[in-house]
Order: sequence, then C-alpha cells, then structure tokens
Amino acid sequence: MRRLDELGYLIHRIDVQQCNTVADVHAALADVLSFPAIYGKNLDAFNDLMNDVGEFRSGSDPRTTGTVLALAGYDTLVDLDRHTADVLLTIFASHARLAALFSHPMLCIVESTADDLGPVDGRPVGAGSLWDTPPSSWPITEQEIVEFQFDTTDADAAAAIEVIASTLEDQVGGWARWQILDPVRLDVEASDGYRGEPQPQRFDVVVSVGIRGEGDLGEIDEDIQRAMHHAGLGMGSSMCAGYPFGAEKERVLGKYSELRDSSDDQESR
Repeated sequence: MRRLDELGYLIHRIDVQQCNTVADVHAALADVLSFPAIYGKNLDAFNDLMNDVGEFRSGSDPRTTGTVLALAGYDTLVDLDRHTADVLLTIFASHARLAALFSHPMLCIVESTADDLGPVDGRPVGAGSLWDTPPSSWPITEQEIVEFQFDTTDADAAAAIEVIASTLEDQVGGWARWQILDPVRLDVEASDGYRGEPQPQRFDVVVSVGIRGEGDLGEIDEDIQRAMHHAGLGMGSSMCAGYPFGAEKERVLGKYSELRDSSDDQESR
C-alpha cells in the first residue's frame, strides 16, 4: 500500500475481520466510499453507488492517480456469505472497466487465504503481490513478515528447499531470519497453468517461505528463481506478499511460528 500511496492513489482500507455480519461489511463500504445515508446495504445498492465512485461523484477524486479499495481479512466475508463475497468483487470489476473510460484507474486488493476467489466477472483472479516483478528495493521491518511461495515438482521439492535456504543465507543471512515450510501439494488442475497460460511441465507442490528482519529484500525473489534454474530444478509460478503486523499478525505468526520472538508475546498480553 505504501507504494500506491507514493504513486498518488486514493486508498480506502477496510478490515473485514472487524465485521460480524454482511450488513456490517456494507456499513464499512458506505463509510469509506462516502455513500449517502439512504444506501440500502445490499448488492443492488452497492452496484448503483459504484457508478458514483467511477464517475468521481463519491469516494473518489479526479486529482488523484486512481482509487483503491483494499479489503483485509476477506475470509470473514467468504465465511459469512460466499455469494456476497463473490458478487461484490464482480460488481467492482465491472465498474472498474467502465471507469477506465473516464481515465480513472480503479483497483480492488483483497487479502485472503482463500485460493478460489475466482473467476471474477469471467476473468481469473491475479494472486500474489501487487507487482509481477519485485522492485529492486523492498525495505522491511521487524514488524512484518514477508511470504514467498514457489511452485515446483514433488521430485524437486527437497532440492528446492536446499537451494532456497542457501540463497537466503548468502543474500540476507546477515540481518534476516526465515522459516521454510514443508511442501504442500497443489490442486493439479489449478497448477496446470498460471493466469491462463499453459506450462510445459506440471508443478504439483508449493514451497512457502516466511522472512522477518530489518533490511531490504529487493530482488531476493529473482535471486531464488535464478538459483533454482541454475540447479536444474523445475519451477512454475512464484508469488510474494508482505504482512505488516496488524489484523493478520497472529495468523501469520501462527503459520511461521519459528519467527515469533519474546516481544510478540509481551505485546499480546
């Protein structure tokens, strides 16, 4: 989000985990997008009011680069009402395409552990971070964990873990610590391609890595991919995401328990 701020986007943030009902989610949307008091708090009303957002009449500003709706903890809405969770994203996507006619970029960024949030309006969902290629500079702090995921083959998984660990030791071993999780089997059908592109080889497992420290992770993703390629290991898509400590702190520390330290336990008391 920091990078989008720097680019001049107007960012509306909602922590969906704070919502207990679908009506709470609509109330949060109404608040951040400046919907009128008569907002009906349902999908039809949301569809109507998104016209105003796209045409700069509400919740947007033509002086900015564009408008971002950032939804943290989206799993909460998925659990409350899967239909609403799916249709809300489809409505946003359709209005984002219309807004492009007004030279108004609109982005919806969803934080979720769900791996089946698509397709949206007939199009696949892009999973991972906000960029296809990580920036040359990516400063991080102790108050966040950065997660990388690498698709590979079951046969190459053990060797891939060794290559990842060796690369991390060489590149960030002086200031960062990390935890590499056991490989997890991918859904074979979903792993046959990435974003609709066919792959020459089937990648059936994912290796996840959590990194924590105070420094710069710029290009570490490319370093790992390069090392795996030089080792002759099969590799499919890779994804990366940063999790600043907040609503997701306990979840991400639960996943990467070896990266928890004593200060985290003191803060939770």
